[in-house]
Amino acid sequence: MPKDSRLRRLLTLATDNWPARGCLGVFAASVGAAFVAPDSLFATAHLLLTAPLSTMAIALPFGPGTGGGGAAQVLAVAFSAVWLLLSALVNAAALGALTHHVRDSRAARHA
Repeated sequence: MPKDSRLRRLLTLATDNWPARGCLGVFAASVGAAFVAPDSLFATAHLLLTAPLSTMAIALPFGPGTGGGGAAQVLAVAFSAVWLLLSALVNAAALGALTHHVRDSRAARHA
């Protein structure tokens, strides 16, 4: 299976139904809240919304706030942002797949 079809399938599952789109919308709103009010209770909500995958990046020896500056810091922040976005897409895709499964099982039961 080509890699682009896997990515396309992930994006399709993450965006083709309302619960998955809602999950991505809440994630986007929580990231916006973190920029608007970084000291609020909602500033870390995006980390909780992407919890299983986003916490794996904690084990890496680099990321925002690590020692170094300049290009190393920019690279660390960019990697963390991409990892967080990927984690949100995977969670939304899982919710989308679960929604499809529930819908299909209900349709099979009532057929």
